[in-house]
Amino acid sequence: MNSTLTFQQAIEYIHARPRLRLEGDEASSRAAAFLHKLGNPGRGLRLVHITGTNGKGSAAAMLSSMLTASGCKTGLFISPYVLEFRERIQIDREMIPPQALAQLVEMAAGAVEEMEREGTPVNEFILDFGLAMLWFEQQGCDAAVIEAGIGGQHDATCCLPPPALSVIMGIGLDHTAVLGDTPAEIAKDKSAIIKGNPALLYPEQPPEAMAAVMERCAETGSELVIPSLRDVEILSEGLSGTVFQYGGHTYTLPLLGRYQVKNAVTAITGGKMLGLDEQAIEKGIAQVFFPCRLELVRKTPPVIIDGAHNLHGMNALKESLPPLLGDKRPVLLAGMLRDKDFGDALGVIAPLAEKIITVTVDNPRTASAEETAAAARTGCKDVRVVDDWKEGLSRALELAREEERALVICGSLYLAADCRAQLNNID
Repeated sequence: MNSTLTFQQAIEYIHARPRLRLEGDEASSRAAAFLHKLGNPGRGLRLVHITGTNGKGSAAAMLSSMLTASGCKTGLFISPYVLEFRERIQIDREMIPPQALAQLVEMAAGAVEEMEREGTPVNEFILDFGLAMLWFEQQGCDAAVIEAGIGGQHDATCCLPPPALSVIMGIGLDHTAVLGDTPAEIAKDKSAIIKGNPALLYPEQPPEAMAAVMERCAETGSELVIPSLRDVEILSEGLSGTVFQYGGHTYTLPLLGRYQVKNAVTAITGGKMLGLDEQAIEKGIAQVFFPCRLELVRKTPPVIIDGAHNLHGMNALKESLPPLLGDKRPVLLAGMLRDKDFGDALGVIAPLAEKIITVTVDNPRTASAEETAAAARTGCKDVRVVDDWKEGLSRALELAREEERALVICGSLYLAADCRAQLNNID
């Protein structure tokens, strides 16, 4: 099938969808109606459904890598994308081809327009989700790993049938205006993805969040597994990755940071719950790739990009940097969105930095560089304001070179992706 749409036209069509905030289970019911109009694609897929405040993207990448290593043709739907839109929809680590995406948008346009005529328009996330399920079915996938957007009950992906495995990663305070303003309320929303099927819970949770998930499992008769971190032994860690032992096996993890070891232990447990053999699990962990999550993008000087953008993420970054960098404190480039708890988050990471440059993120929800600097000054004496993020990146890189320090970029996935691309244009 040839498309009359170009790839760029398809992207413009997707981004033109209204940014609707749908209350309660309206997002999932509307997504279900949209999938029905598309022919209910993906009904025969073996599904893994993942939610959480932090770590869900990493866990999704690891579990899909394991399934691929086991011989399953595996789809992956992630939210949000980092590098480019096509990253949202992958099969066996390959992003959807541009022309294939254009064809899918043309196929789905009729259902989109029909929903609009019925007074139930689809937002961009619902459209993206529908396109992913269409692609996975067209390509004959055996399994699919689906990352939720913001929650469980409030999430479009909650329309999925009971999956082979539900995974809830670390729960923290995020999207509080929609999900609730306590860990228990957020956990209750996210645990809606548990539907009588086996469930996996990341081990480090606020007690009230863990209680809410356990209550949901009891209500639905779902088996709950919580991995133990006590059996983890880190054998080596550095800028090339981490080697660790767990459950009598040795794993080589290319993703940096101790928090990724915790994510990996959760994913390994999930792989075992799915019945994958040890060889597939080890190979999947060794081959996983996930950009802008403590990603080393340059070696001289070391440049590490991390998408940490809230208090939970910054705590994980704080824990991970000293083992990687030793006693030499890095230069930090930071920019954050105003709707995040950027004051508390920067208060956690700022004391680890020798110097900080704050910038304005290229996003309408950005905090100003000066606002970010004011928060950073609570933990670092040398904080410099550079409004333009490109100029800020150049200055931060120059400082890192002069002082032979690492440069760490954090605060927003938007900033992380922009800096990653811009570094290709800087010598």
